[in-house]
Amino acid sequence: MSDFHTFLERLLAQFPSDVLIISEHIDDPFVPAAMALELDRLERPPMLIFESLCDSKMPFVTNVFASRDRLSWAIGTTREKFHDAFNTYAHHLMPPVVTSNGPVADEVWTGEALDVRRLPAIQHFNEDAGRYFTAAIVVAHDPDTGVRNLSYHRLQIKGPTRLGASLHSRGHLWDYFLRAEAQGRDLECAVVLGAHPEIMLAAAGRMGIDQDEYERAGAMMGEPVELQKCQTVDIEVPARAEIVLEGRLLGNTYEDEGPFGEYTGYATGRSTRNVLELSAITRRRDSMYVDIVSGNSGDHLVLGRAAKEAYVWGGLKALFPHLSAINYPSSGTHYHCYISLRKTAEGQVNHLLSLLFGLDNYIKTAVVVDDDINVFDESQVLWALATRMQPDQDLLVIPNFMCNKLDPSSRDGVGSKLGIDATTPAGWNFERATVPESSVRLARKLLQDGK
Repeated sequence: MSDFHTFLERLLAQFPSDVLIISEHIDDPFVPAAMALELDRLERPPMLIFESLCDSKMPFVTNVFASRDRLSWAIGTTREKFHDAFNTYAHHLMPPVVTSNGPVADEVWTGEALDVRRLPAIQHFNEDAGRYFTAAIVVAHDPDTGVRNLSYHRLQIKGPTRLGASLHSRGHLWDYFLRAEAQGRDLECAVVLGAHPEIMLAAAGRMGIDQDEYERAGAMMGEPVELQKCQTVDIEVPARAEIVLEGRLLGNTYEDEGPFGEYTGYATGRSTRNVLELSAITRRRDSMYVDIVSGNSGDHLVLGRAAKEAYVWGGLKALFPHLSAINYPSSGTHYHCYISLRKTAEGQVNHLLSLLFGLDNYIKTAVVVDDDINVFDESQVLWALATRMQPDQDLLVIPNFMCNKLDPSSRDGVGSKLGIDATTPAGWNFERATVPESSVRLARKLLQDGK
């Protein structure tokens, strides 16, 4: 069966240079984030494994999702086909199966042994309020229907059994929590720390509130996800996960949480201020601790935007079959989007932009270009802006639109949208200056040989 261990074994066998193992002891907890951010700057995205970090008794793994190519390979596709493949899996869901003998419960910590501070969570940035679980997939059941939900939430360590949580106030888990609280009860949940990347990717995707992310993960894995019951709560978790925290989100209990370095690149104390009280911790005997570098690192941004791009791509492609490509550039965190299109009618771009803003309220600025522009090359997008757009004709501004509350420039979750039409207008009669492709190939060879 597939798990994080088998994924790592396959990766090392096929792409050994895609994993950087740091075998020397590192006593500085900020080094993983510092290394990941430096690798982003160098445009090198290997996964990082620290064999001895601070006082950790288990390998510390991070930067797993910094590479779009690695993420695509993990689900059996290529970067160019990722969006269509990810959406196809949503139409071929595979229900999980329940077992009772998975390695996730090799060790069970309860009673005096229950102390979450024993796990090697780190503080990533100077401004963080403390040590955080950043790759925390929270699993919970809808209080009325029982449907499972998987979603990511930052969790601050506050004591041996107490975590501060921020639940994304427009997400499914927040809705679950409010309904449970209204019924006068806590919300049982489990936190998965480390699983096969296909499960981790499924947890980052968008599905209906009546759908189970384990089913999409099974479709991607090509086999049902094996689940097993937790020890102290009525929740199912991957039987081959690395570590699981069991507990309850406490109703009518709120405490300050944060600040925390978020995907915007800013530290923020904005939070739903929830409290998660733990009742047990289980782990594999050979467990690895899986982390996501927070802030605006590639690890954080790629995981979040890959699934979101696929969702938006599917929604747009249904109405605009001549859509060519979509890219959420790292420079815009989750707030910028570049789209290429073979335009077939005037007015089509504004129609597309209106739908885009409706599909993803995080987007603040969107640029639409012709299909001769590579949206993964930001210099080409800016060249199209410079030569094919006139501000008095090609801007669409929408005020008072719901946006993400973590946008530091928003007004408590309300902002505006800017759509830019950088496609060629009707009657365009200019041609790009080009050189023969054979000459390009020869030039590249000469430059390579001259190194």
